[in-house]
Amino acid sequence: MKRFTSDKAKNTYDRAHEPIGEVAEREVFQVETQDCFGGRFRKAEDFTQENLDWVHENLDIVTGPIAVLGAEPGMIAGITIHEIEVTTVGSLTISHCTYPSPLDWWDEEYSCMSVAISEGRVLLDPRFRVPAKPIVGCLATAPGTEVILSRGEGEFGGNLDCNLIAAGSTVYLPVNVPGGLVYFGDCKAVMADGEIVNAPEVGTIITAQVTLAPKPKAMRWPRVVTDDLLATIVCAPTVESACRQAFREMMAWLEEEYGIERETAAILMGMVAHTSICQLSNRLHTGRCVFPLSTIVG
Repeated sequence: MKRFTSDKAKNTYDRAHEPIGEVAEREVFQVETQDCFGGRFRKAEDFTQENLDWVHENLDIVTGPIAVLGAEPGMIAGITIHEIEVTTVGSLTISHCTYPSPLDWWDEEYSCMSVAISEGRVLLDPRFRVPAKPIVGCLATAPGTEVILSRGEGEFGGNLDCNLIAAGSTVYLPVNVPGGLVYFGDCKAVMADGEIVNAPEVGTIITAQVTLAPKPKAMRWPRVVTDDLLATIVCAPTVESACRQAFREMMAWLEEEYGIERETAAILMGMVAHTSICQLSNRLHTGRCVFPLSTIVG
């Protein structure tokens, strides 16, 4: 099995990047990722100006890009996450959290720490039981024209911070350039919706594979499929817009691929489709719409 190391991690998504390797469609491979801080925030004494400057410049470094043989513009890449193995402690920044607006808490960060991840748990404090559920925060194909910082997000994917992107999920992203050029990074040991404060950032080994298909006409934003659900993820300047557009994307998906009339899809979704926040911490917020597959019986 091919394994792609993180020693050439990057801080941008760029069609001009030389691939670090290539895989065939459906070939199972592994990707090593660093934590989003590049391993620089493990203990209190690491919270130095030098490390702060480096993290500010390189936050959410990603491994890649990996080229997929046969991927061409006009296709979508279905990236299936089979396993996420946590390989480091969880790194955390610490804030005083006293400003009236939680948005400003990021500016109150004064130190950092690490927590052990063991036997499927995040060992934060003996008083708490926190099951680990590793997620992939950054998953992207190369944008078609722009160069985007790896902390950014858009129709190509990127820093989506959606906790549905975990083992057992398939994420569908557009192929904008030959080879697709897939990036992985910014994994967390576990993350709640919103990312109001820092979740445990971890290095990982991700086991994955990619399938290719024509891009659906109605698809504009990333999609996620698991055994139980469909989800659409949208980025926008406001969370209201992101969630509403994610709802619209889901309705178009059900109409195009499941043959449900538009008006019926809207009424059905009003009963069973859940819109929610993925993250509020980035320049563009991400929202999602989740539709339970158990609703469709024929």
